[in-house]
Amino acid sequence: MDNKQFIVENSINLFSKKGYEAVGVQEICEVSKITKPTLYYYFKSKAGLLQYISDTKGKELLERIQTALTYNHDFIKGLTDVLKAEINFAMGNTGFFDLHCTLLNSPDDSEQKNIYTPVITDIQKSFDDFFISSCAEFGNMRGKEKLYATLFHNNVVSTAILISKGKIKYSEETIYRIIHSLVYGMAN
Repeated sequence: MDNKQFIVENSINLFSKKGYEAVGVQEICEVSKITKPTLYYYFKSKAGLLQYISDTKGKELLERIQTALTYNHDFIKGLTDVLKAEINFAMGNTGFFDLHCTLLNSPDDSEQKNIYTPVITDIQKSFDDFFISSCAEFGNMRGKEKLYATLFHNNVVSTAILISKGKIKYSEETIYRIIHSLVYGMAN
């Protein structure tokens, strides 16, 4: 791992554990065993560092979601694919996924939210577009596409967190039950 990536990984871990605002440049430098000029050389600032993380890790998550949510006239498969994609990403990038969840829920007027908003917006648009495309075949969703997209997106994030933390077992049966309960209701 090169120096830049080492700083990024350490920063992701610090931000995910303490929160972006609670971590200072000096702490990042100490944990990464670098000087402030080195951090500034690579990223210009702490905000620049978060922007880089957003542009790399955030973009990677977005691309996986967009690929999974390509609508191919199979609603159940699309839901299943995106759930699996986000779970697999969370399991392989636990620190970043924790940070991602924190950034999703950070205050609207905060520096970190302003930096990460394009990723959040593009991810939600992917879910919205998938549900809007599905309405052609599932007319009962018409007018509620964005609500259902948001609810499903939140379920996906929650499930990915729980599985990546080992609180729910990751299996085909688990995936099936989650998707089935969404589509057909909990009592079915």
